[in-house]
Amino acid sequence: MSGSVGRRGLQGMGGCFTSPLIRVLQIWSGARSMKKKLIFVNATEEPFTPTCGGAIATWIWEMCRAAEGLGLEPWVATGRSLADHYPWVRTVEIGRASAFPVGGLALSASKKRVSEDRKQLAGKKWSGDLLGMIRQRQWQRGTFVFHNAPETVAALRPRLPEARLIHLFHNAKPCSPQLRERFASSVDVAVAVSAHCARWNESYFGCAIHTLRNGVDLKRFVPLPKTQNQRPLIGFVGHTVRDKGPDLLLRAALNLAEGFNGFDIQLLGARISGGAQNDPYHETLETLIGRLEKRGVSVDRPGFVNRFAMPRLLARADIHVVPSRWEDPCPLTVLEGMATGQATVAASCGGIPEIVGGAGFVFERDDVAGLEARLRVLLQNEELRRAYGRRARERAEQRPWSLVFQELLEIINF
Repeated sequence: MSGSVGRRGLQGMGGCFTSPLIRVLQIWSGARSMKKKLIFVNATEEPFTPTCGGAIATWIWEMCRAAEGLGLEPWVATGRSLADHYPWVRTVEIGRASAFPVGGLALSASKKRVSEDRKQLAGKKWSGDLLGMIRQRQWQRGTFVFHNAPETVAALRPRLPEARLIHLFHNAKPCSPQLRERFASSVDVAVAVSAHCARWNESYFGCAIHTLRNGVDLKRFVPLPKTQNQRPLIGFVGHTVRDKGPDLLLRAALNLAEGFNGFDIQLLGARISGGAQNDPYHETLETLIGRLEKRGVSVDRPGFVNRFAMPRLLARADIHVVPSRWEDPCPLTVLEGMATGQATVAASCGGIPEIVGGAGFVFERDDVAGLEARLRVLLQNEELRRAYGRRARERAEQRPWSLVFQELLEIINF
């Protein structure tokens, strides 16, 4: 964790050394102060819903629940959606309602460019709508936690001089040189979801960034009893796009199936929204799936699964594979799969190795042979598979959302 922060720095660090009871009483007392508000601001025009929201919406929801356990009642500011938002009473919706289609299609390059232009315009309107809401509710002295929105922090700083502006990076966030400079001088505390993500953004923006890794709901994501003589099930969770690498799993499985087909596969997830219905990557996935099924390997594809249905389906698998190609900063699916007691095999990309530690297997990016070798060992040795499932659960138990929330309070000195 970095030792310094942004514009104002952490003040009153002596509070970090008070007893746990005193600290909880301070939190409890501060929560009820009219002048001390904690507001989680969702990513620009993103929905705060369990049906079509992403990892940021999940983070906010889990942190609200953790806060409630300490007697805190944070607010959530989010874009409107036609879908029902998470059941958090203190939610304020801003802007026009959007449908946010579930499980759509991959964006084409041309639509990505259009999307970026529209995103900039939407960002300006979002900042204006957000500022109006803040002034209306007289939250000018509140503590705001923004997500992947350095432009919003820079835009609001001159208009909210007494507010504390916290920013959490979930990804690398390239932007213009002017915005980089404005953000660094505007943010009070900058945080990132992994050390890998923190290092990149710290170097890019030139301000110190703390590490606050994601957590997992240990009561909902739990191991399920396995049926005896059941064929091992290899699971994948995520958008079925190239960056997430589901084809790597299918290719490794095809190699395994040449001499051994005593396993099945489950793909949880769908394409992201926009674009043409048929694209080369998904045609490749269909071809690989067809070849696997001809070799006696069943490939179950439930498609998009909402947050409330995810734990049960995820826990069906015996081996959890995260074959990301991109620098995945801190995917929620890693800890969630580990919490369900699955032996975990993941690509050594981004912040993934930080999460897995020694509780699972890692392989190099795009290395089908490396993934195949690790799966083969686990498929052929049930005792080893179960042992690594127990290791995974123990590793996940070190990262409950309640701990993440307490670490956030310490980092931002709330």
